[in-house]
Amino acid sequence: MSFRATFIALALLVLPARLSGAEEIIVAAAASLREPIQELAASFAQQHPELEIRTAFGSSSTLARQIRLGAPIDIFISADERWVLDLVERDLVAAEAYFPLAGNRLVILARPGFGAQIQEPKDLLSPTLKRFALPSAAVPLGAYARQWLESNAMLEPLESRLITTEHAKATLFAVEAGHADAALIYASDARYATKAAVVLEIPSSEQPTIIYSAARLRRSHASAAAARFMAMLGGPEVGETLAAAGFVPLSPPTERPSP
Repeated sequence: MSFRATFIALALLVLPARLSGAEEIIVAAAASLREPIQELAASFAQQHPELEIRTAFGSSSTLARQIRLGAPIDIFISADERWVLDLVERDLVAAEAYFPLAGNRLVILARPGFGAQIQEPKDLLSPTLKRFALPSAAVPLGAYARQWLESNAMLEPLESRLITTEHAKATLFAVEAGHADAALIYASDARYATKAAVVLEIPSSEQPTIIYSAARLRRSHASAAAARFMAMLGGPEVGETLAAAGFVPLSPPTERPSP
């Protein structure tokens, strides 16, 4: 992303005026979490009418960059713990103020009308498959997908066919719209496909370790309210909501530090 694009994205978080005197929390989350986080934020807002909850979604790497640039984010939920750990190293997140939230799985999605059969990994190398959607390696989905492709000796042969997407949801949309023949996407996102179809489930033994993590920023302007939101994220309601949305519960359950 160019500096101008980053600045514009940052401005979108900063500029909208508060419509009331309510205390405000800004939650920035990985694009693949859009639907469950919106649901959880709405539920939290109903329980805390004195608070205003705003959400922003994008690739975890872009959101982490915005935080480093000073975006007034209170809670960050990343699809890859490495971006949270990077903020811990920069002293933007306290070591005790983050915890793992959920897992996910990869599946292969093919566009509507795609003629080639994909029944095993090597079928991705069929000459019929000309466009394979994937975010950059900086984006968690891009990193996870490359890890799996490389373990199957397919990353290099597919390089010339890759089309780069912005984040997980954009990868789904690229296949749905027919801009790509196929893609590796999260199983949770595959649930929202209306035209494309899952053509291959990646075996559990080959799945990369995918862990979403939630963090509270040190500079949160709504520290007490943000702590309450983090406490909610650590509760049973969130696990049930994420499981219903296709995410994988962490097993065994991870002990979560006090937010």
